Amino acid sequence: MMNFEKLISQDVNATESQFNKAIEIYLNKSHLINRRVLSSKTLYTGQLINDVDNLIDLITNQHITHFFDKDDNIKNIFDHTKALSNEVNPFEQENGIYLYIRKLFPRNQREFSTTFEFSILNREDNSLICIGKKINFFKQRLGLHLAYKIIYNAKNVSIHVDHLNDLVDIGAEWLKDKLFPRLIKWIEFDPKHDSFVDGSLNLVSPEIYADLYNNLKKKYGKELVEKWPECTDPAKFVYEDIAIATYLILLWDNERYNLMLGDKQSFVDLGCGNGLLVYILTSEGHPGFGIDLRKRKIWDLFSGTHLEEKTIIPSSKSLFPDTDWIIGNHSDELTPWIPVIAARSSYKTRFFLLPCCAHEFDGRKFQRPSAAHSQYLGYLKYIKNVCEECGFITNIDKLRIPSTKRICFIGERRSYPRDQTNIQDEKIEKIINERSLQKTDESINNNNDNNNETTNDKWSNDFKPRDSVEKVRNCTQIDKNIQNEIINIVKSELLAKVRIINSDEDDNKKWNAGGQLELAKLATIIPNDLLKKLKNECGGLQTLLRNHSHVFQINNGIVQFKIPGSETIINNKKKRKSVILKVKPCWFFNNHPDGCFVSDEKCNFKH
Repeated sequence: MMNFEKLISQDVNATESQFNKAIEIYLNKSHLINRRVLSSKTLYTGQLINDVDNLIDLITNQHITHFFDKDDNIKNIFDHTKALSNEVNPFEQENGIYLYIRKLFPRNQREFSTTFEFSILNREDNSLICIGKKINFFKQRLGLHLAYKIIYNAKNVSIHVDHLNDLVDIGAEWLKDKLFPRLIKWIEFDPKHDSFVDGSLNLVSPEIYADLYNNLKKKYGKELVEKWPECTDPAKFVYEDIAIATYLILLWDNERYNLMLGDKQSFVDLGCGNGLLVYILTSEGHPGFGIDLRKRKIWDLFSGTHLEEKTIIPSSKSLFPDTDWIIGNHSDELTPWIPVIAARSSYKTRFFLLPCCAHEFDGRKFQRPSAAHSQYLGYLKYIKNVCEECGFITNIDKLRIPSTKRICFIGERRSYPRDQTNIQDEKIEKIINERSLQKTDESINNNNDNNNETTNDKWSNDFKPRDSVEKVRNCTQIDKNIQNEIINIVKSELLAKVRIINSDEDDNKKWNAGGQLELAKLATIIPNDLLKKLKNECGGLQTLLRNHSHVFQINNGIVQFKIPGSETIINNKKKRKSVILKVKPCWFFNNHPDGCFVSDEKCNFKH
């Protein structure tokens, strides 16, 4: 028999309906809180027809094989519940007790076991009981070791744990420090339904996705992270592209099954960047290549992978009639052109598009039409319209990647018959002209299937691709004399306002920490010719001062000295085998009238 004891509670200014919305989010999107969970799926929803305590005892005392066969078919549960149809939502019912059975798939299969979670929703007393059972006894479970209960009662939310005083479990801390604050946030802020896309990984099987992702991560992840030659964070880019590759492989597997295709789909990745996605997809048997206007160092590691250094100008020469799929993965100024290129390449060409930076057809930055939406949401709506105007029946999904820009568009089928290709192409030209500053002078009369060249080769008169040579714009290339001149001006202005602090090491040590000045005011003091040289190379004064973070600190637009010894050196995200200290000279020791605030032994820099 379970004995639930209160772990934590808090009064909330929210209704029962808001509590139900938060619980529904938690049940359907547990990966938002539990980072061990990669994906999940609901196996069963039923209404209890017997006593809830008997069902809890059954779940608690029986091995997981008592409830499922090897194909996850439910058994030995129907004496206690009646299965519900998909049309019935327990959260919309005024009473009754309901059982959810969900299967949670781990992000890391080596350490964690796939876990079944039994959740009992009681609409009569507004409570939820959760019990997790793992499949593999020798691995950690994804859920908690203990059963817990969430209750809403008279504008109070509480979490109760079974036999709390009998155990010390890190799961109890997780409930208090992670789950409870997130629930309160969802309840009180009345989370809005995401009207643009509901859920994630909707077009693939979450279970197969979890298995394939873990296999690809094991196959490619560790080696690529260790060999990563770029300045970017390998952990983010490697595992993000592994996740995107996983999704595409499963999407294409489904397509081959549904259309009874034999060969694996071909592809071209436009704006392929580091080329990692191309490398993984071709290694997994999909013929394809990538194009980017700038070669990356890591390309040399991908022997046998077809990567081209080339600038794409949307025109009749940027068509790929023999390619099955056009990929636009963070393709920047090419983003709105991806469905256009797919539509004009051939009637059978499909596309996958993951928008990031917002651009118009002519390369200008996209301006949202309404302040009611964020820039990102406004751009997604715009791209969706472009996809549909290009004649695609467009699916929208959300990926599981370490990025805030996770929504993708998939164009697999056309909304018009093949014999109306020329009419559809006129619609495409119209939308390009409507969104461009300069109109194309002549009609583009493509014969897509034959890939004939057009009379007007360029599809946009004012399209501007990025420079093939990436400019360094972080102030590091500015002449040292100019940098020192600006830094000395800032130093003088800060020291003009005396703020004496005492040293803990030496009672007689007095040190002028200087004043605090607004960044905007400092910019008016520095000569215009120096500021102009800064802006030509970087974001301006703030960038230069942040590059000298060992001297200055900027908080909310306020500049002041960073007091020596107040912070320790923080290692970079990239793991280093050793950190060498005291190589760089101490700026304060050489430039401050009072010297360094701390002794040579305590300073992170060389005196």
